[in-house]
Amino acid sequence: MELYNPQPQREKIEKLTISIKEAAQMLGISYNVMLTLVHRKDFPKILAGQRRILIPKEAFIKWVNEQACQNK
Repeated sequence: MELYNPQPQREKIEKLTISIKEAAQMLGISYNVMLTLVHRKDFPKILAGQRRILIPKEAFIKWVNEQACQNK
């Protein structure tokens, strides 16, 4: 007989996107500088509604690496 468990184990779900604040923290830059980068045409982003901007994590990391290679 199985007992009722009111708090089932929750699987940790890995987020596919990050916020502007999280991206800024990852790069060690200010929120305002990150906001400037987000508005570049070549920056990977998803516009969710009129104001919400989501950054795909993998595309962001790829973009950062590409920028680092271009500046060598």
